[in-house]
Amino acid sequence: MAEAHQEAMTSHDFSDHKGTYEGFLRLSGIGMAWVLGIVVTLGIGGTTNHWGIASFLLIVSTIANILGMAVKNWSWKPGALVVVIQLLTLLLLTH
Repeated sequence: MAEAHQEAMTSHDFSDHKGTYEGFLRLSGIGMAWVLGIVVTLGIGGTTNHWGIASFLLIVSTIANILGMAVKNWSWKPGALVVVIQLLTLLLLTH
């Protein structure tokens, strides 16, 4: 009897665990995009001394990652797009 009850609880809770895991992965991706944006921003400011551009791109990165949290289907994609723009900016400013 206890085994049947345990099995029923496990199958019932599976959807909750799956939702929690997907939320964790989504938040981890958004956090990683934001941290990469911060690192590239520090690279832009530190290597080229263009702190104004770096600050602007950090604000854009933060807004993009907030949008990624607000719109479930977007997730980490807006933050990753801003990281690509930041890397291109760093490339243009250093050459």
